[in-house]
Amino acid sequence: MDVLGGVIGERRVRHADMLAASGECRAKQAPGVDSPSRHDVEKNGCTAMTKTGYRSFDTTVDKTNHILRQIEETYGWPKERRNQSYNALRAVLHALRDRLTVDETAHFAAQLPMLIRGLYYDGWDPSRVPKKMHRDDFLNKVRREMPPYDLEGGMEGLVHTVAQALRLYITDGEWENTKAQMPKDLAAALP
Repeated sequence: MDVLGGVIGERRVRHADMLAASGECRAKQAPGVDSPSRHDVEKNGCTAMTKTGYRSFDTTVDKTNHILRQIEETYGWPKERRNQSYNALRAVLHALRDRLTVDETAHFAAQLPMLIRGLYYDGWDPSRVPKKMHRDDFLNKVRREMPPYDLEGGMEGLVHTVAQALRLYITDGEWENTKAQMPKDLAAALP
């Protein structure tokens, strides 16, 4: 079985099936668009058009926006507060990255959408990992990277929400490997 037909293809199908089943959006070719990488996405009667002209860029922007929307919907944040969902994603990704070994960091990152992978690696120093963090240390690291937003469920709720949004792109096996690298009290807080 080739890679695209295997795990990666399976995640794409899972993602497409989830979106179709939820009725959240349907993709179609935009009328009169020359480039096949430009498409319309209909969502709840609204149409948004990706504009990069490169399919891989359009896809990673769409996937990133989907993850950010999931975080926003969980907290009831409007799209105008996109910086909050971005900051939450960034803080949790950096805490995860710094807790993992170099090898596990690379395995986890390989499954992230391209744009989120860049965010994940931003500022990373592989010579300083893994950092030993227990649950409270991990949550404090997330808190230090977050502006002082009022969050229902606190930092543990935020970590769970962001991790749940990322689960769509991470295989079950990789997620279990990631959790196995965490202290038991922290792993228990992850979906």
